[in-house]
Amino acid sequence: MRRARLPLAFACAAGVLAAGLHVAAQGRPDRDADLRLLAMDANGVPPEFSADALLRIAGSGRVTDKEWQRYLLDEAFMRAYGAQEQYRRTTTQSIPADSRQGADRQASDTALTRVSLQIRVVQLMLYVDASHARELFEWIELGLAPGTCANPLVPAVEEYYSTLSQLARTTFGGNRANALNFLELYLWRAHLPSEMPSVVRAVHRFRAGRDEAAYLEGELRLILEGSSADARGFSSASLDILSRIADLQVADRGLGVPNWYLMDAARDYLLAQLQKPRCADSASEPTIPSAFNATLKRIGADRDVSAIADANLRAPILLGAAPLDLYWQTPEAARLYAQEFALRGSGKLPRPLKERQTSEWKHDAEQLLLDIDHWSGAREPERDFFYQKAVLFTGLIDLDPPGPLRMQAVRTFVEFLRRANVDRDRRTLWFAMLTRLLEMAHGSDRREILAALEDSHHPTLALYARLERATPVARANTRRPTDGILASRWTPAASRSSSGTAAAGPAVAPF
Repeated sequence: MRRARLPLAFACAAGVLAAGLHVAAQGRPDRDADLRLLAMDANGVPPEFSADALLRIAGSGRVTDKEWQRYLLDEAFMRAYGAQEQYRRTTTQSIPADSRQGADRQASDTALTRVSLQIRVVQLMLYVDASHARELFEWIELGLAPGTCANPLVPAVEEYYSTLSQLARTTFGGNRANALNFLELYLWRAHLPSEMPSVVRAVHRFRAGRDEAAYLEGELRLILEGSSADARGFSSASLDILSRIADLQVADRGLGVPNWYLMDAARDYLLAQLQKPRCADSASEPTIPSAFNATLKRIGADRDVSAIADANLRAPILLGAAPLDLYWQTPEAARLYAQEFALRGSGKLPRPLKERQTSEWKHDAEQLLLDIDHWSGAREPERDFFYQKAVLFTGLIDLDPPGPLRMQAVRTFVEFLRRANVDRDRRTLWFAMLTRLLEMAHGSDRREILAALEDSHHPTLALYARLERATPVARANTRRPTDGILASRWTPAASRSSSGTAAAGPAVAPF
């Protein structure tokens, strides 16, 4: 019955927030006026941005009223239900940043997903009202779907299980029985291979006593045995599962738990998974026997736990492989990419600042800025076009020395973000590009960049400019030009297309 009320509660959240903040503004003049206005403005942006803004305000250190802080956190929790993305996705595989799959991972890294935002609420609520933090955690539904061989990304919910462990360890006082029951209840939600490393770490961080550790070893074995088949998830998580189980086994032995129960459980789990179909592009499964056997020797279990021999394995049934949809493949995209690389220079480092201050370099950079701005992307899918154009803008801004041309590039990029269809291009990807600009605002152009964002009159851009002034996020500004999160480039002149065959790509090095 409790979950049935959530849609109605979310539908009312906007009105409740506005009314609550109005009352706060009228009735509590001691509350920070700037933060009150920011919280009210958060009412007019998409749900994940609103939740993020309220979280930043509540956790800024400037909110000293615990009642208001709790109110802001509760509203952020409700707003998170409207996020486009439900949970983060990532991979341990190496995939090029400048591909559709790499862009998806960068978007997911913003953590503006329902689960990530709600976990942030719980983590902050722990310092306001620990019992309420636990109640909020109980509302969070993971709803994870298995990975597919057609996509290298798999669910990533490490923060959920680490918070579970923290709640169990810190919110039950001295009642370890209740703490253990709480931990066990929510560990049983895990069913995917990609969850298992987080589950094992949560048990490790619970800091169990000897008897608790022995009991949890049995629970972990049952969770492993009951987990779902997921070829992509196992490919991504298998070696992490092994290393974390080994670490927990060593810790439990240090507590006096006898035998190598966890390593036996790991062996059975790995063998069972290795008998199942696997993704055709997975490279991890062939390494598992040697990795397991080496781990046994490392922790001194090789005399008591049987090794995994190659003879135990059968020829696998191969499923599909993930396509790699590389960017910069159309003639216009490749030309702009090559022009920006030429401005950067072919060395490991960008051209020296002195060279980038010459009239000739500035002329070429100004012409490139015009070309990027006028690029319509007629041959590109909309979402791919957004990513590529944004990367070209941020790369050029990184290269431009401080001065009028750099600020012209910033303003042009801000206008591009303002006009972008946020919902079509996906909010998390759009926010990844905004984040890059906010990172640049921690340099010498901070005032000008934030002014450009606020002067855009775009609700979200203006809100984050004001948030950055009021509640700045600690960000290092020590990267060389184009060394940011969007600057890892893929270099071969021939690239694999979505069909897996070689396709002609821009014959340029990364910038």
